[in-house]
Amino acid sequence: MSVQVNSMNRGAVRSDLLMAGFDDAVQDAQKVFRKVLKAMSEPGTILTADLTDKTPGALNKSSWEIALTLFDADTKIWLSPTLAGDDVVVSNLRFHCQCPMVSEPAEADFALALADELPELKTLNWGNSEYPDQSTTLIVQVEAITNQVQDSDEGWCLTGPGIETERGLSAKGLPYSFRLDLVNSRKRFPLGVDCVFCADDQLVALPRSTEIKPSDNEDGIRNTTQQEAN
Repeated sequence: MSVQVNSMNRGAVRSDLLMAGFDDAVQDAQKVFRKVLKAMSEPGTILTADLTDKTPGALNKSSWEIALTLFDADTKIWLSPTLAGDDVVVSNLRFHCQCPMVSEPAEADFALALADELPELKTLNWGNSEYPDQSTTLIVQVEAITNQVQDSDEGWCLTGPGIETERGLSAKGLPYSFRLDLVNSRKRFPLGVDCVFCADDQLVALPRSTEIKPSDNEDGIRNTTQQEAN
C-alpha cells in the first residue's frame, strides 16, 4: 500500500521502503539545526552529525539529518540524477519531510547532489539584489572533508566573516570546474549560493559571504583551526 503525499509531488511513497528518522523529531532536529547554524556562522568548521544509525539509499548520515531538519512542505527540493532515481531516497524524503520535488535546479530552495553529479552553479538560483537570501542552498555529498590541506588542487584557504584569520578546507571529490566556479562566484556577493558539504557523519558550510582562494602549500598557507567533532 502506498501513502499519498503533497499534490506537488507526483507519484506516491512506497511504504515498504520507509525507514526511521530521528528518535525524537523535535529535539533532534533542533540539535542539527544548531549545528547547521554554527557551520554557517563559522565557515570551514567541521561538525559531526550522529543522531541517526541508518540512512535511506545513497544518502549519508549528515545529508540525511540535514534533510530531516531543513526540508519541509514549503521547501522545493532538487535531487541529482542518482538520488532522484532512487526510490528509497525519494520515498523517505517525501514521507518524512513532505517536500515537493522540482526538475529544474533554479526552482529549488535546496539542491541535494552527489559530488560527481553537481549542477552548474549558474543553473541555480543566486537570489536577487533585494532578496539575496532567497538563493538555493546546495548540499553536496563528498568523499571526505578535512581542515588539513595537503593537495593544493583540492584545498582552499578561507577568509571572511566567522573566520578570525584564515582557515584551510579540503573537500575531496569535487570536480575542478565546480571548484573554479565556486571561487569565481564570490565576485557577485551578496548574490550567490550557500554550500554545505557532507562526508559520512561530518558536515561543513561555505556561505556565499566566505572568500575562497585555492590553497598554496609552497607559500605555507595552512589551516589555523583543528577539526571539531561535536
